[in-house]
Amino acid sequence: MVNFSFYLKFFRLLKKFINSSVLPLYQMSFMEDVEKSLRERLTKVAQSIWNDGLVTGTSGNISARIPGTSKCIIKPSGFKMGELKPEDFIVVDIYTRTVLEGEHKPSIETPFHTTMYRIRPDIGGVVHTHSHYATVFGIAGIELTPMGMILYSAPKLAKGIGIAQYADPGTEQLALNIGAALGEKYAVLMPHHGVITVGKDIEEAYINAKMVEELAKLQYEVMQIGKPQPLPEKTIKKFLETTETKGT
Repeated sequence: MVNFSFYLKFFRLLKKFINSSVLPLYQMSFMEDVEKSLRERLTKVAQSIWNDGLVTGTSGNISARIPGTSKCIIKPSGFKMGELKPEDFIVVDIYTRTVLEGEHKPSIETPFHTTMYRIRPDIGGVVHTHSHYATVFGIAGIELTPMGMILYSAPKLAKGIGIAQYADPGTEQLALNIGAALGEKYAVLMPHHGVITVGKDIEEAYINAKMVEELAKLQYEVMQIGKPQPLPEKTIKKFLETTETKGT
């Protein structure tokens, strides 16, 4: 006669073993692969930002949220974008801002990176550059007008580009000001400082940063001969509908 109670007890013990030993090891291995991939992607984006001339020296910073966690990977302080290696990035808790992994000092702008992740769950990547023309408009306090073919590359910029109130770099107030100006947008100009862009991932945040600078160049040149004419509202609406239906 089959002893069902024995097999039931055996399978319960087996399940307990898998949940307590095997599954955690698998999850740990999976998260290590995710983090490794993010570090490599951040390194590639940093190199692109450097090659595009969106930053100079050790300025600018980038970060990416680690999916399913309350952590992000961020550029350390004092490193040039074009010289970063995957292992240089550090891991920070987005709530406590405590360094969890890495030997280097975190970016001075860690406060606004972590704030973006806290207030917008949809954000997977943050880019901060000192791109020339966008910085000029930030200093002048002039809003950028979504126009031209640029929106085909970065349709989410159709939501507009905010301008944050000035606050000193690295301060909690700057983080709060950026958060207030961002709302549901994907880019914010920081007076006397530069621009911050966000995206569903680090690649989208980078494209948005690149396109904000292109938009600033275009608007600057248009202003030499006349007043920028915004796209029709129905066209803007189509871009916004595209971002919602395709998730671009």
